[in-house]
Amino acid sequence: VSENSGLQRFNYLAQQFVPRAQLQLVRGEKIPELVEKYGNYGWTGNDLYQDYLASGRNGIKLRRFISWPEKIMPRLCLLGPEEEALSSYLPNFYSYFGKVRVAVSDKYVNLASAYFLQKGWGASLVVQEGQVDRQIRFSNADVAVDIVYSGRTIREEKLQIYDTIFDRAGLVLLTKDTKNLNKPTTILED
Repeated sequence: VSENSGLQRFNYLAQQFVPRAQLQLVRGEKIPELVEKYGNYGWTGNDLYQDYLASGRNGIKLRRFISWPEKIMPRLCLLGPEEEALSSYLPNFYSYFGKVRVAVSDKYVNLASAYFLQKGWGASLVVQEGQVDRQIRFSNADVAVDIVYSGRTIREEKLQIYDTIFDRAGLVLLTKDTKNLNKPTTILED
């Protein structure tokens, strides 16, 4: 189960689905990898599971999806300075900035990369742990990709949401996909 503060308060729900499970706290973004490697069950946010899938890996399967249990839901957003009116030229974002420096949390590299690829925008990702939104103020990035929940940080940093990248908030119970284990691999020849 997740030790991340935003997810930890919902760990009691995992116990309802796997009542005899012994709970181990780990970073939520590590849970899909751990389930793939060791099996058993994992409980984390849907955004972190979707980032795992966006990486091209698929050694785990979704056992249960729970919609976000609160009225206000987190969403992964493209953020930028308030003073920039980027929304007016968002369709031409790439041509406006050229190679965009994007601060992104190491938790969302795959979702961010897929987003920029789909948009056809050149992006140079500045990957780090936490506080990615502050990188704009420090001139280390042009924009940032981060989770917006209450909006407090973007108000403090004088940022605005330019686009929503992922908004299917929820919690997921994962297990190892044993269906494809020990399955012979077919090699196609020319």
